[in-house]
This record gives sequence, C-alpha cells and structure tokens, in this order.
Amino acid sequence: MIRVQNVAKSYEGKPALRGLSLSVDKGEIVALTGLKGAGKTTAMDVIAGVREADGGTVEIGGVAMDSEISRARQLVGYVPAETPAPRDMSPRAYLKFLADARGLSSRDAAGKIDAAIKLLGLQDAADKSMRRLNRAALRLASIAQAVFFEPEALLIDEPTAGLDPKEIAAVRGALKEVARERAVLLASESLTEMCALANRVIVLSEGRVVSEGTPDQLHNMTRLSDSVRVVTRADEAAARAAFSAVKDATVKSAKVTGEGLELTIQMNGDQREALFSAAMKANLPLLELSPVRKPLDKLLESLVSEQVEGGVDEA
Repeated sequence: MIRVQNVAKSYEGKPALRGLSLSVDKGEIVALTGLKGAGKTTAMDVIAGVREADGGTVEIGGVAMDSEISRARQLVGYVPAETPAPRDMSPRAYLKFLADARGLSSRDAAGKIDAAIKLLGLQDAADKSMRRLNRAALRLASIAQAVFFEPEALLIDEPTAGLDPKEIAAVRGALKEVARERAVLLASESLTEMCALANRVIVLSEGRVVSEGTPDQLHNMTRLSDSVRVVTRADEAAARAAFSAVKDATVKSAKVTGEGLELTIQMNGDQREALFSAAMKANLPLLELSPVRKPLDKLLESLVSEQVEGGVDEA
C-alpha cells in the first residue's frame, strides 16, 4: 500500500535521500531507523506529500503522489515527531472539530469519533483537556486524528520518544491494532524500539539504505560469536577451575550478581556443549549459558559505519 521507488531529495545541493526504495503492505509495520541526519524525517515528509521529491516515485494505495497529490494525500495519515495539539480541547472535541471542518454530518462524525477513540484506547482520556493528559495519551490523541478519516497508510515519526516504559507499552499496543487495517511506516533513532514495534526494519545512513531485515535477523547480528555468558551458583574458584579445563575456552571475567556468579568465557569455536558438560561434571548449578550480545543501538552504529560485514542475509 506504500510503494517508494528510487526517491531522491536534496536541500541546497546537499543530498538528503539517495535512491530510497521501500514498500509497506496492509497489516505490516515497517520502521526507518538511523542516526541523526540519516534522512528519516525527510523520507517521511516526502512519502506523506509534505515535501516534493526531486526524483523517483511514491504511491499510496496505487495512487501516484507526483501526478495525483491531492488524492494521494487523502490516503495518508501523518504524525510528525512534534505534533502541536490544542491543549484547551479534549481529544473528542478535537476530532469533532476535524469532522466539522470536513463537513461530516453529526451522525457520521459521532460514529467516526467513537471508532477512533476505541481504536487508540482513549476511552478514559477522551473528554479530558489535553493539557491534563500524560505523554502517552497525547501521542495517542495525535495518532487518533491521523487515522480519523481512515487512511490506507499511516506514518509516525518518533512514536515513543520521551515516553516512560508504561507509556511505551500503551503506544505499542495501540499501534498493533492500528496496523491491522492499514500500512504503517515508523521512523526513529532507536533501533531497539523499532525492533520491538516493527515487522521489518530499514537502516538509513546519509539517505541510503545500508541494511534491512526482520527484528530476529537484526538481533542475531548482535551476537558476539566467540563469547558466552554463564551464570552459576558456585564459588569463583570452583567455576574457574571447571571451565578453564575446557579446551579452547578462557574465562575472561567473573562477578557476583543478584542471579549468582556471572562469567564471560571467550571461545575458539563453539564450545558450549563442552562448557555444559564441564559444569555437570563439577556439579555446578548452571542457571544460564547464552551468547554475549552487543546492544542493538551499538549494532546500529556498526551498520552505519559498515563495520558489520555481510548484512542480515548472513544472520
């Protein structure tokens, strides 16, 4: 439902997008991520019809943005990172204002307002002044106005920026519902958050796609293949003796945590089975044996600087 092909955009001769291509189908959530200045917001503006591309094509529901811009814009709901909201109005009153501006009858408006409020889970906040709402409710109210006229595509820039964990959970749940009937494209600097929300993630750098994959594929790329994390309930000397006896395995660090004794073991090859056998032989209660992983946002830095070889196809 969103089709972008070879889109280019420059500002004062400086390229912001260089041949961007992507697609998002109905029921799918796709995310654009990258460091600051990667071209995410420019991409969202061009796809929404807010800015005109210098080249390439954008289609929403089969309607070309360059030749039928008015019609294409009606098929898009767009929530920028900073969405000014009338703080003296409630979400319901604001949606009523939008309905009146579009010339909807009172009956049609009431049905659409109730549907939007239910879809975004705003029932408890619908009649409160927006100045009294928390950040999550304000963000959901912005999304409600974007989906009010039932667009085929929804674009949201930084959907959870500045929210606490509870507020993020509320927005995530609402977006899953919103995506059932439309194509959703998100943008954020946080690869971690986009992997939690999206079906596919596209990494941009200097206006180009440098990597693309599912959250699982990207998570697999965070694994440091030569190291494992071991947690056991044992004293350090016994644990070091047991694991150091494994060929091609070296205990690099050990520390006591709330879980028990945590060790980082560097391997030459995959020695996990041998480490497990060593723990059993020494009667060490083994609570965890798992790969050491780098944080997802560190992976983003690596992808952008081309320090990760092979891309997601090798994950």
